[in-house]
Amino acid sequence: MGEEDLDTSKSILVNESEPSLVVEEHSTPVTESEIFKDMLRHMMAPLMLGMLFGSIWQIVVMPKIDFFPNPVHGSFIIYLVLSPLIYKSLVGQEMNRAKEYALGVLSVAMVLSFVWILPQQSSLYCGVFLTGISWLWLSSFWLQFEFPPFRYGLWHAMAVNIGAFSGSVLTFIYI
Repeated sequence: MGEEDLDTSKSILVNESEPSLVVEEHSTPVTESEIFKDMLRHMMAPLMLGMLFGSIWQIVVMPKIDFFPNPVHGSFIIYLVLSPLIYKSLVGQEMNRAKEYALGVLSVAMVLSFVWILPQQSSLYCGVFLTGISWLWLSSFWLQFEFPPFRYGLWHAMAVNIGAFSGSVLTFIYI
């Protein structure tokens, strides 16, 4: 197949004397301190809040009741009540979008609340292992981007779930 076989009617003519209209994108590299700050805000802070709320629920409420609501439910309740304050401190976007954040938290909280009512190992498997692996995977991927408040709510609620479970277990064992 030589040059004589090429159909030049469909080719694009390029005038090399004119400047190129292609825009070159230069992405600025993200520094390690920015990654660390985002990791603290979106991974560790919700996890630690979940641990704190789960521990408080385990100490204060669980001696008075037997089964429901468990520390994960209690952590979700406390987190939802404080969600506007948490939204402002962790996400830091305009406050008129705090409802979106709360809806993101609520959507995960509702699903996981049903999971935590399941009998024995199925709640551990779905509520801890699958959620924990999903949260770690999302955290490794989502740290690179900025998201709307709803997605931050989803992400933070998964961390609160893991934190509440681990905080309540540690509190039960050591206190």
